[in-house]
Order: sequence, then structure tokens, then C-alpha cells
Amino acid sequence: MRVLAAVALVCTLALSSSALAQRNNPLIRQGQELYDELRYEEALQVLSAALVRAGNTEAERATTYRLLAFTYLALGRQEEADGAYRSLLALQPDYQVPSDLSPRFREFFTEATQRWEADGRPGVSTAPPSPVNIVHTSPAQADPEQSVPLAASLEDPDGRVARLVVAYRQGTSDVFRRLDCEALPDGSFVATIPGTDVAPPLVEYYFEALDAAGLPIAARGDVAAPLRIAVEGGGSVVSKWWFWTIIGVVAAGAVVTTAVVLTRDDGGPAPTPQGTLIVNIR
Repeated sequence: MRVLAAVALVCTLALSSSALAQRNNPLIRQGQELYDELRYEEALQVLSAALVRAGNTEAERATTYRLLAFTYLALGRQEEADGAYRSLLALQPDYQVPSDLSPRFREFFTEATQRWEADGRPGVSTAPPSPVNIVHTSPAQADPEQSVPLAASLEDPDGRVARLVVAYRQGTSDVFRRLDCEALPDGSFVATIPGTDVAPPLVEYYFEALDAAGLPIAARGDVAAPLRIAVEGGGSVVSKWWFWTIIGVVAAGAVVTTAVVLTRDDGGPAPTPQGTLIVNIR
């Protein structure tokens, strides 16, 4: 842990000035702050959301890829770190590895640059790929402790998506858990939130499409603006809307019945009834 802390401190010095300069997308700054605090898993979620936000400038995308590369490497996920770094180089081919990085980080990114050069600088000066769209309709409500199936489909003209995942959590403060979606024969996808994780007042979730390198290329919702499903509480029957609807109907019926019964045959006024209406609630 001390080694990771030292590595992160050195990387922070290399990243902070450029990342914090990108203020149009606040998720980039938030991801930088989580990285600085060594909260790598949370930083990864926020930076993934930042990457697929609409309206990013090229500089913001480059900063996000750089932060993702460092975060993946801090987590020991070298394949994803290499993919993020290659995406950075495609945007900034002349990017230089900072000289003040830790030896482990500097060696990794120097070798990644050499492999990218040997492969012919893939990604440079190519037409932007067609956008990916995740089509999904969120269920409005769920019952406590009942599993919630989530279905989605993809619009992916270039076939870039390798995996579709759903991240979910109870309430608004829990850590998001991730599930791989199952691909169905008709081309759609499904994932199921287990009933043990469905509790009042709500469940939050989002979809994320990943490419072959494990990098996010599209999302439906994200960590900062997730989709929500209301989970009905178990509460007393008195709290249910339908209870008071029934009571209103019964009471109205009782008034009409009393008026008919107490009307005298001679049409004269009947004495005012005295009584008590008792409703038993179980």
C-alpha cells in the first residue's frame, strides 16, 4: 500500500495541472480528486462516465484517457491501461512520458509507446467511428426483495462493442456493483439485479458499453446521473393510496344508504341519526 501511495503521489504531480484545467466536464476533475485520494475503483467509475459524456473537447478526451491509463495501471490492469494509453496517443501522437514518473510507470508507458509506433500508429488521422447507442426503457417500480430483469439493445454500426455491463446499487450512497449482460440470440441483452439487492426507497443503475480493450464507448445513464427504479416500502396499509380510495367509496355509499332508509313514507323529515362508523385496520 505504501508503494502504491508513493506511485500515486508522483503520478498526481504529473497529471494535476492538465486535468484540472479541463473544467467543462466536472467529472474529469472529480476523477482526478478520487485518484489523488487513492480511491482507484471509484475514480475508474467516474472517469468512465466522463469519457462518454457528450460535448467533450479533444483536450478533455485526451486528459480522461491519460487519467484512465494511470488508474488502470495503479489497479494492476495492464491490458486496459495499454488500451487507454493508445487512445491518448491517437489524439496526441507526440505525447511524451513525464520524466518524473515512478520507474514502473515510466517503463510501462515507454514500452506501450514503442509497441504503438511499431503497429503503425493506429488511430491517428482516421475518420471518427459511428456512435454507439444503448436502447433501454427503465422499469418504473419494483417490489422489495424481488429480482429486476433489465433488457437493452445496441445500435452499433461498426461492431465496436465487445461487452455490455450494468452497474447498480441500493439507494444513492452505496458503491456500484457491476454485472455482465447476457447476449441473447435476437441480438438483445439482459441482466438481472438480484432480489437481495432490491430494497426501498430505490435502486440506481446504468449501462456501459465496452470495446475490445475494455474502454467505455457508450452509456445509458452514468455514475453521476444514474437511472432509478422506485422500490415500494412495506409500510402500513394506511399509507397506501388505494386504502383511502376504498374508504372514500364506502363512506359515500353509507351516506346514500342512510338517506334512503331514513326517509319516511309520508315524505316528512326523519330524525337525525346518531351513530359511529368503525373501521378495523389489520
